[in-house]
This record gives sequence, C-alpha cells and structure tokens, in this order.
Amino acid sequence: MEALIRLFTTVAPDFQVLWLASKDLLTLNNPYLNTIIFTGVGYPPNSLLFYLPLTVFNYLVAQNIFTVLSILALLFCIYISFKILKIRNNLLMFFVVILSLLSFPTKFTLGMGQNNFIALALLLFSYLLCKERKLQYAGIFLGLVISLKTIFVYFLLFYILKKQWKVITYAFLILLLSTLFVYLIRGNLDLYKFYLTDILPPLFRFENREIYMNQGLSGFISRLFEDINIRKLLTSVISIILVLYNCLVIFKNKNVDLVFSLTIITLLLIDSLAWQHHFVWSLFPFIVLVKYSKNILIRLLIFMACILISLNLPSSNLLRDNVFMGTLILYIINLKLLNKAI
Repeated sequence: MEALIRLFTTVAPDFQVLWLASKDLLTLNNPYLNTIIFTGVGYPPNSLLFYLPLTVFNYLVAQNIFTVLSILALLFCIYISFKILKIRNNLLMFFVVILSLLSFPTKFTLGMGQNNFIALALLLFSYLLCKERKLQYAGIFLGLVISLKTIFVYFLLFYILKKQWKVITYAFLILLLSTLFVYLIRGNLDLYKFYLTDILPPLFRFENREIYMNQGLSGFISRLFEDINIRKLLTSVISIILVLYNCLVIFKNKNVDLVFSLTIITLLLIDSLAWQHHFVWSLFPFIVLVKYSKNILIRLLIFMACILISLNLPSSNLLRDNVFMGTLILYIINLKLLNKAI
C-alpha cells in the first residue's frame, strides 16, 4: 500500500520530462533547450502530441491520470495477448498479472512515468487487427505507436516482409499527419531539424553504455570491453546479424505469433539503450512461448528467464547482466520453437 501511495504522490521523472516538453511545444519554446527538464528530451516532436491533453491539468493530476492509463494498459496487454493467442485460462491470466506487477521492469516503468505499456498495448492491438484482416485500422494503430515510441519503427520490417502494404500505407499516413500537427502548432519544422542534428546523433554513441540499467546487447558488450571501438564493432556486427536473421524468419516462417515474439525480443537485444523498464515488452513473448512450449524443461527455462528479467540487482553483483541473460534465454527458446514450427 505504501508503494502504491508513493506511486501517486511522488514525481515520475520521465513523465515530467515529456509533460514539460509538451508545454514548450505549445508555447513555441524549444523543449530540447529547456534547462529545468530532468534528463533532456530524447523523443521527436510528434511524440509530444500524446501528452498535450494532459497539459490542461496541473502536474500531479496529469501524472496520476497517466499512471492509471499505464496500469490499465498493462492489464489490456495481458488480456489482448491471451485473445491473440486464443488462450482461455483465467487462472493463468491471473498468474501473469501477479508476476507482471511484481517484476522490477513494471515498477520501474510506472515509477518513472514511462509510456512502455501504452506503446505495447497499441502495438499488440495493431497486430491483432492485422490478424483479423482489419488492415487499415492495424496501420492506423501502428502509425500511432511509432509516433509515440519511435524505436517501434523496427516493426515496419515485420509488416513489409509480410507484404502488408495497406498496413504500411496507413501507418505512414498517421506519421505524416502527426508531423503536420506539429507544423500547424509551430508554423514550421525547425524542431525536427534541431532533433535530427543535435539530439539524435548522441543517442548512437557508445560512451557510458556499461551502466547496469542498460541490459541490451550494447550494455552487455560495454561491460565486457572498455575500448569504444571494440564496443562499436562488436555491437554493430552482432546487431546486423540479429536483424538479418529476424528478417529471414519473418519472411520464411508461417507461425506469425512466434515470429512477432522473436521480433520483440530482437528489438530488446539490439536497442542501443535497452533500459530495464523497456523489458516489460517481453510480456508478449513470455505468453507466446508458454503457449507453444510443451516440454516441462523448456517451461522451467522460461520461468527462469522471467525471474532473471524481473530482478533488480546491485550493479556490482556477479549477475550484472541478469536481464540480458534472461532475454537471451527467451531468444534461444523462441528460435527452437520456430524451428519446430517450420
């Protein structure tokens, strides 16, 4: 109960960043130059549009509304995952809800005011609509999620290689519309130029990637090697291999649920800054792999991966790559199940 009270009464730093940046968007100030913003803004201007309705409220009210939406999005993600996979097991759904609420990535997402659950909910809803052949709506929600969370542009690969051109078309229309809205608010596209030249390039640097909270491939390699050039080379080569193999799987394999699951896991691995809170996206892969695995040993390994991803350990701990290792286990299991499904 105390943790819940803190969640609704203390500042969520990442939400505050985007809430303040959205105010700057409206007042024609440059949100990327706002010195009172906690960490600076790493999102493009159109991502700020989602936060504009919350700027009519004072900060704490806005944050609490956002927190409630995030919790509802978490529950919706679990519900829609079961719907996508046609799993009718209320006890299992309850078990997944409890495990999700107890995991550190969930607490991190909610406490920081991250939009991870909202983004995942939009992504999964788009995927469900695509499976139901409601392609224009699938494209609309895909465009919305990319506008909100730019890194999800990676999922265009899935729809392109599956030749879902209507989904792609509508997604691009939404992206264009969101850019147009920013233009209508600001009267120009100078913010995009500033973002592309001053904000985006530093996000691809390899300095300080060794921080424990970065649990993707770049973080794992950065904790092994101090030399920046080695970090860059190894991360780039392995990431390219993972992406190319993901493309091959998307193109060849017919089990779309396992393929979509692998695409989520691949994104978590190659994301240059895969913070622990991003790993709430592994929720769908967990449910997919549980459904398709029949071997008790495989299910035990999935549970072990769940524990590893859910933990938050001291950065000096020997298991400082616990989330990465858990995700790697999921990746290997996903590949094994895909090979069976061919």
